[in-house]
Amino acid sequence: MDDAKIKLTQNDFDETDQLAELIKKIDHVDLAYANAVSDEIFQRQPFFLSVILGYQFDVSKEELEEIIKISFLVWEYFRSNPNVQKKQVTQADFEKAQAKNIEMLKYSDGEPNEHAKIKVYFYDLQKLKSKALWTAILFKFDNRPVLQEMDADTKGFILIGMKSFIDCFEKK
Repeated sequence: MDDAKIKLTQNDFDETDQLAELIKKIDHVDLAYANAVSDEIFQRQPFFLSVILGYQFDVSKEELEEIIKISFLVWEYFRSNPNVQKKQVTQADFEKAQAKNIEMLKYSDGEPNEHAKIKVYFYDLQKLKSKALWTAILFKFDNRPVLQEMDADTKGFILIGMKSFIDCFEKK
């Protein structure tokens, strides 16, 4: 698997520490914080908020609470980016990123073995500027009991959605 190594930068390591602090903060949010951040997202990235709120029809209340916390993590990570503050992600932007992520997964399914599939995932991950954020999201899905027990298909489309928003925010 030597040819499927991810190159990490010092920035990736620094962001890991910053994200750990953000996760601690977001895991203990109060209603005032949740309302303020929701209002800010509504003002700056309304499509992002509409997708988050749309998950309420597909998941339990407990699952939605965790998804909202993860969404707040994504927002906190990108909120200082001036372009994310000014240029809204549209439904078309999101669907384009989502189609690309789904295509990558379909492509990986056609690979002859697990090693080849992992190489496809590594290649995709290497292009991501916010590796620490994506890793934190995957960690939460793997370690939060309510998310561990989530239906696999639901978990898959939520993760694809999160990755698609990350891709969109990185391009802004």
